[in-house]
Amino acid sequence: MNYRIACIMLPVVLLVATACKKDPAPPAPPSKALLSVKLDQPYLTTTQVDSAFAIWKTNGQEQRIKLIISNDSLLAETAVFNEGNGELTLHIYSNKKYRNQYPGEWVSHKNISIHKTKAVSYTGPASFYDAAWFPRVDLKDAIGHRAIIALRPDDAYFLVKDPGHALFKLVVARGYWNTTGGVHYIGGNTWECNTQCTGVANEEFFSTLPQRIGNKAWNHISVTILFSTDGNGGWLLTLEHEP
Repeated sequence: MNYRIACIMLPVVLLVATACKKDPAPPAPPSKALLSVKLDQPYLTTTQVDSAFAIWKTNGQEQRIKLIISNDSLLAETAVFNEGNGELTLHIYSNKKYRNQYPGEWVSHKNISIHKTKAVSYTGPASFYDAAWFPRVDLKDAIGHRAIIALRPDDAYFLVKDPGHALFKLVVARGYWNTTGGVHYIGGNTWECNTQCTGVANEEFFSTLPQRIGNKAWNHISVTILFSTDGNGGWLLTLEHEP
């Protein structure tokens, strides 16, 4: 090979070598930090979840963030949360029904700190008695009467929706029984109201239930909501449940 041919071929060889050289692979995007709630099997699965939300209160602001169902978990990116210390409420709306009629809800309250780049992980309700979650029931009928009621004594919450008609009296009763070897009343309480009674959540009245029941065993829950229209009649929402 003479000098002239070598001079011609050298740039060609360099060009081919450069063309065959692979570009470096782009770096993998950083994984996103998540708030996750892993649901326990078989008590509550993702197929039994209609929707779920995180309500985050910090620095005088409140966010309501929808949780996405993915495999066995409920997820949201922590980047969408305001950073800081605050109160996190996890709320699961379910198609798992009491008495095959009334949908269940589960609520969990936590005082935590959230940072946009740090993951937050929890487990969902493992049983009716899971101390980290409050089971509630959404009672309703076909003509507009509706009430959301806590079921365990350690949760005082109830909300009665406005039925769209005048009320003479509204009654909310919760009772706990032991049906082993007979029927024995363990404890409960009854709330009554006759003015501006609906549309407002109450978390105080039934707060005395743990003291009323103490450490006595119970295995049956009775819930009754009476929408009285004239003192002699009205509509009832009821639930009898054995956990």
